[in-house]
Amino acid sequence: MDATDLPRISDPVTGEPRPPRAPRIHRGTQNTPSDREPRNPPEPPRHLGPTLEWIQPTARDPYIAALMMIGIAVAYLTLTNGGFRWITWWGIWLIMAASAWVMFGATRNHWTAAGATWVQWRTSWVDTYHLTRIRFSADGTNRVLRLKDVHGNEIHSFKISQIQGNPDLWDLVYNGILHSVASGNCDIDAKTRRILQIPYELGPRPVNDKRSKGRRRGW
Repeated sequence: MDATDLPRISDPVTGEPRPPRAPRIHRGTQNTPSDREPRNPPEPPRHLGPTLEWIQPTARDPYIAALMMIGIAVAYLTLTNGGFRWITWWGIWLIMAASAWVMFGATRNHWTAAGATWVQWRTSWVDTYHLTRIRFSADGTNRVLRLKDVHGNEIHSFKISQIQGNPDLWDLVYNGILHSVASGNCDIDAKTRRILQIPYELGPRPVNDKRSKGRRRGW
């Protein structure tokens, strides 16, 4: 595959034609809601076109997540202590309250959106067709992408489960990634290529890649 084989860039306004289905490592499906508008979304990069796909928890999701955190803690403490004697330990309740609050805030802020040529995580966004650096990494227990574009915009820690959670959204982003890699101006290592299933022949071969070394030795 080379740049001439890539799917067309979608129209920034209409999003058509939509790119083909992109490979994913996260198999969850959360389509853009059709029965409601997003609640207080952050400002998108309007000069790059409108929002076409988005993901946002419902109003009750943060409360459910916080209650689940408390429920797990109660079950664990009860089992490990053989009863409910821990109920009188006020310090435990403070820890549980703090954990529930953190979970509430983290769930509420899971805003992800994309247009034909851009993607946004919370308030940060990048131009997907002019990426200069793509890295796959780990952030705690989360697998994340780190994206930077030619304008200096950056998404430091984009959870794979979020960006790939909406298949239509990920299709838009992935096509931009392919075009960025094909341009030859994008720094992407061999590991990230393998994780994202980017064709090996697309763009310059990554530095320090074992397959590249093997081929050079054979020349």
